[in-house]
Amino acid sequence: MHETIDTHFEYFLKYIITVVEIIGALIIVYYTIRALIRLLKKDHMGCRDALTTGISTGLNFLLTSEVLNTIIAPDWSAIGMTCAILLMRAGMTLLIHWENKMEHENARLKE
Repeated sequence: MHETIDTHFEYFLKYIITVVEIIGALIIVYYTIRALIRLLKKDHMGCRDALTTGISTGLNFLLTSEVLNTIIAPDWSAIGMTCAILLMRAGMTLLIHWENKMEHENARLKE
């Protein structure tokens, strides 16, 4: 009885992980298309904002799926993958904030 509950939980969690990964990928694709449209309209700031928002949000979903995957298979490769995505997400957040700050300072200086 206990094994069947574990098996059902594992299948359910794998299904949820797949759905969360697909959502993360779709978010990145959606924001990439928005960024391309803004780029074609010569809206470079809007393009950059769309890309950074999409990548940041998509990575959050991918990180969530990796954390859930670590619950099912807590081996060192899964833990390493989770740490790598977490570090990438943190690094991107710092770079995005720094870049936005510099853009706003440059815009203020041009005025």
